[in-house]
Amino acid sequence: MKHLHRALAVGTALLAFGAFAAPAASAAPSTTSTQAAELGILRVWHATVQCQIVRISDNNVVGYERADGTGNTVQDAVNDAARNVNVPQGHYKRHCDTKRTW
Repeated sequence: MKHLHRALAVGTALLAFGAFAAPAASAAPSTTSTQAAELGILRVWHATVQCQIVRISDNNVVGYERADGTGNTVQDAVNDAARNVNVPQGHYKRHCDTKRTW
């Protein structure tokens, strides 16, 4: 049922963007996903990461910071979130863990 719903949703989106024919309801999800990607219909992923904040002078962990990011793939979203972590001057971040992706 999930594959049918996905195929119908992508087929509707393809028609809305001017495609000539909607994919059959029995088409494989990879075929509809490929067609959607060719037309620029991409999923936006979101991620939350948490990193240790370390003071450079004595190499002690002084806390943790979290940040959110987005991207067209899960890895792009995680990388964007890691870039968004606020690091004060005289500190660096390490051990960034992915806490949530959606």
